[in-house]
Amino acid sequence: MSPKNSQWPKRAWFAATVASLLLVYACAPTAPAKAPRGSGISYSSSTGIFCNVNVVNRGKMLQVSLELEVERLYNSAFLDQIQIRYEVSPADGTTVPLVTDTVRLARNETYRKTNNTFYVNFELPLAGPAALLQLTIVDKQTDRSLRKEVPLNVGQAALPFVLNKQNSLQIQNEVFNHYVSETDTLRFASVGNAPVYVYRVKRDFLPALPPMQTEGLSVGAELEVDSFFTVAANRDFHLRTKGLYFAQVDTAASLGLGFSVMERNYPRFRRVENLIEALLYISTPDEIGVLTSSPDRKAALDDFWLRLGGNEENTRRMIKLFYQRVEYANRQFTTYKEGWKTDMGMIYMVFGEPLNVFKSGNTQTWVFDMGNRDELKFTFIEKSNQFTGKHHELQRNGRYREYWYANVEKWRLGLVAN
Repeated sequence: MSPKNSQWPKRAWFAATVASLLLVYACAPTAPAKAPRGSGISYSSSTGIFCNVNVVNRGKMLQVSLELEVERLYNSAFLDQIQIRYEVSPADGTTVPLVTDTVRLARNETYRKTNNTFYVNFELPLAGPAALLQLTIVDKQTDRSLRKEVPLNVGQAALPFVLNKQNSLQIQNEVFNHYVSETDTLRFASVGNAPVYVYRVKRDFLPALPPMQTEGLSVGAELEVDSFFTVAANRDFHLRTKGLYFAQVDTAASLGLGFSVMERNYPRFRRVENLIEALLYISTPDEIGVLTSSPDRKAALDDFWLRLGGNEENTRRMIKLFYQRVEYANRQFTTYKEGWKTDMGMIYMVFGEPLNVFKSGNTQTWVFDMGNRDELKFTFIEKSNQFTGKHHELQRNGRYREYWYANVEKWRLGLVAN
């Protein structure tokens, strides 16, 4: 079934406040961030492992669900040589961990695989209103690892429903990453039958501004509720219109679930207009204009990349590297807008994988080795947001200009993938 329009509730809290939720605030100019010493956590970033984490308060226990992908195991049904460790610690990090353990991985008991994705579930005891879950996923065969830090926020009330999407095998899986496809079959799974009220927000969010730009950041896109409808719990439905949605059972409260409806191939880009748009950070407005207005945009895009790569072999490497980064940015950094448009997505696409990541409180610092003992650091601040819990804003500074243009020039000269 498809949701039908309904009358607005008398106390539409969301409609009255949505315009103030997603303003992008200017950051005061500061020196490029230094990695914190003696506090927070540090870990090496890595590719080849992707993981989204969802924590649901079940009352006496916390249910932790992982949506895990390991490139090496795309064709395997087993989590061979994978270890998942976790710690639960007070959020201030001042005392020893409250819980330290390893997740038992038993196929079809604690995990299962659908398509390329492993779904892992385990439970935790309640740990207090301000605790952090620190997950470490280790691939013993490749010696690669991924570290995730998740605020438990167990003092907050849990949503009375979860959003599920049905895959090609007709299996309903919980949505972890705050986006679904326009072709997905969806369901608000709930233990009760209370209807779910859904708002759709008009949006056209701009891509992130360069890291050295410190002006023109104070006003974000104006949000406007486009439509409102009611969906019955525990019944399949479809959302055919792309956009930003917010679902809740009590329209007079702030508690709800934000998610986006994306095109069918997201987080990968297939359409040539998307492939061109993503070039924003390494091209000029004139180049984008020529590509967009070309009668044969695919041929024009090929010519653009060939000019950068210099020869077919290097061009193929650059195209593969660039659009792998676009896909990773969409997969990992999507918030209320596409991952490649976020601050984190922008930095990842231009600079690649950071050498180290430091986390302390609501601050995350990415460290890059620029050679000749020169380290570049970007610091992101987690901002409160009604739609997602992983919205981060970059602390911009004019001193990034030299590093930015130098790295963009590497793309322009075809040196990135050599």
